[in-house]
Amino acid sequence: MLRFFSAILLIISQEAYAQSPSDTAQRVVVLDRANEISSGTFTSPKTKTSPAVSEPIRIVSGDVRFIETTTTVDCDTAVQFLQSRKIRLVGNIVIVRDTVTIRGEEGFYFPDERKSLLEKNVSLTDRQVLLNSQKGLYFSDIKTAYFSEKVSLKDTANLIFSDSLVYYRIEARAIVLGNVVVTNPTDNIVITGDYGEHFTNEKRSFITGNPVLTKIDTTSSGEIDTLVIRSKRMDAFRSESDTLPRIDITDSVRIRRGMLRSRSNKARYLLQKKMIVLYENPIVWYENNQLTGDSIVVELREDGRRNRINKMFIYRRACLASKDSLDISGRKFNQISGDEMVITFNETSQIERTDVFKQSRSLYYTFDEGKPKGANLTSGDEITVYFQNNQIQSITFRGAIEGTQYPERLIQRVQNLPNFQWRDSEKPTD
Repeated sequence: MLRFFSAILLIISQEAYAQSPSDTAQRVVVLDRANEISSGTFTSPKTKTSPAVSEPIRIVSGDVRFIETTTTVDCDTAVQFLQSRKIRLVGNIVIVRDTVTIRGEEGFYFPDERKSLLEKNVSLTDRQVLLNSQKGLYFSDIKTAYFSEKVSLKDTANLIFSDSLVYYRIEARAIVLGNVVVTNPTDNIVITGDYGEHFTNEKRSFITGNPVLTKIDTTSSGEIDTLVIRSKRMDAFRSESDTLPRIDITDSVRIRRGMLRSRSNKARYLLQKKMIVLYENPIVWYENNQLTGDSIVVELREDGRRNRINKMFIYRRACLASKDSLDISGRKFNQISGDEMVITFNETSQIERTDVFKQSRSLYYTFDEGKPKGANLTSGDEITVYFQNNQIQSITFRGAIEGTQYPERLIQRVQNLPNFQWRDSEKPTD
């Protein structure tokens, strides 16, 4: 990672050098004001590779201001190196050019390169952007900044933290590296990762390197519950002009929220609609229930800080299955399938009912005082299943009903419903 930071810094320096004036075209620096002025000589210490070098200096203190064309440099105390043409700055540093203001406690200003190198409580403000860190390097001509150590970026949409940051003013684009944290106060969502890019004007960003989305919620009992989503890449779009504010989640998507676990290749979190869309081989586990289909939509309901699952919609090849709790063989699974399915949850986030539409089928096993009695296979145009404590209590069939009852002695003839595949081993653990 340090090698990557160094490469970025080298590129920035080369860009600045390419656009800086030649050595014979030095910029004019004017000392506009100071309370005290003195002169002297500074001698650099001798080393094994270089001799001691002396050059004249000017020391100024008290309400100091330098002016270099369109740039003003204010500080408490400064040492101006008249030969190497750098200015050492100490105390309440404020450097202003165009719409950019840079602040810090100590550092250097290099007028010929228009480069500011500051340390301690460093900040850069540029219209709607505020950068903070402990170390900052800014090139005015190419409008590029490199910040490191406890970095934060704040704009109208997000607050971002990282170990290091490169900010390109012309593009209004920031590259953030190391311990990246993207927060949004309006929806209480936090995304973390190793690397990201943020586009201020477009109000969009993406995170890679083990990104994790978390949203802390409060349950009906007042306990803290958290939505956690993991994948390999997340793209957030939050612009007011965007017709669909969202977070696109890509590759190896895993979701955890209370009793819910899910896995899919892709997902989309619709921020305003409070929906999570799972597609490309999605599967959801809820307690001992497994749901599969071509796509699954999880609808959330938010009341203040309380956030619960309201409904789930399964489209095409929908299947709800659960291992029968009374079966000791481990081979009997109660199943419901159809073209589409809607699962409704109650106020305590338990399954209340399931409605199945088109080519609806059900297979459930019967018991008598704990002893296996057989199985019922039924089909109809529509099925409604009522639950209590996430267990099937009753089933209602409507339209073109057909059914077959198998006694236990013929149970081997029973076949699982189409689209059924028990995939409990794939359930995410993180």
